[in-house]
Amino acid sequence: MSFVTTYRKLFNVNIYHHYFLDDGSVAFDSSPMLKEAQLGNYNFEDFCKIIPSEKTQELFKGNRLVFKTTSNGFTVFSKAEETAPNAGTYRPLVNLSQTTVFDFLIYVKDALFENYSTVNSKPLIPYYLSNKKPAPEGVSFNYLDIETTTLAIEDYTISQTSFDEIGKNLSEKEKIGLFGIISLEMAGDDTVAFDGNPRNILNVNGSIPSNPKTFKLQIKNRSTIWNYRNAKDSSLLHSTDPAVLPLVKNGIISYSFSGQERPSAFPSRLLYEKDSGGNIIKTISEIYINQ
Repeated sequence: MSFVTTYRKLFNVNIYHHYFLDDGSVAFDSSPMLKEAQLGNYNFEDFCKIIPSEKTQELFKGNRLVFKTTSNGFTVFSKAEETAPNAGTYRPLVNLSQTTVFDFLIYVKDALFENYSTVNSKPLIPYYLSNKKPAPEGVSFNYLDIETTTLAIEDYTISQTSFDEIGKNLSEKEKIGLFGIISLEMAGDDTVAFDGNPRNILNVNGSIPSNPKTFKLQIKNRSTIWNYRNAKDSSLLHSTDPAVLPLVKNGIISYSFSGQERPSAFPSRLLYEKDSGGNIIKTISEIYINQ
């Protein structure tokens, strides 16, 4: 009897951004139907790129693994063989130990990213999204979301001590402009106690699960005060202050004053109001209209 060999999916990672995906003021993930529709015109590479780290690329070459980007994120495949003839279950053709780790590096490439996002494009310490808690981190550490859970990207911060240790696996070049790291261990921590969901890539016996995990990173869009100005003399006609409205690429944010529907704000025109200590207290979008 012969064993069937084929490429099998190890896991997926989806990268979602509300600015590109929301339908006006309606969140893209508010219903399965809307989510499917919005993802049909979405490509995460409009604002960022993700690549395996240099060390992970070497692991891929030596272990018959394939990294493939999709419009939503990326998928990793493994050359695999059946665990027994006609078993219908598979294991990587080249054995992966339970402690094998893959690191994927996220870089923001859109110059306007910070204008429509709630986070900086180059944080002092890159965001860290993993199924394995770094040793220096405490009980407040948050594990990488699966498709059915959602935490804010701001919840994935780690200490400088943790990053110094993690950074030993990266070259100095890889650290430049780094937004975040997605780090996945084959076993991962037992996260059932964390939120009821396991996050292992391989089964305990080293086989590939029949339903591979789908992880995700979700980034919120920025909301701003909208100032409407006269296109002729820049005088202020109307402001939503203190109310803020979301910035979105698709759909309509309905807003009117003086009995007329008004255009939505674009992320290209953003102003900041600061207090005496230099802290940002208001983020303002400027919209020029003919009056």
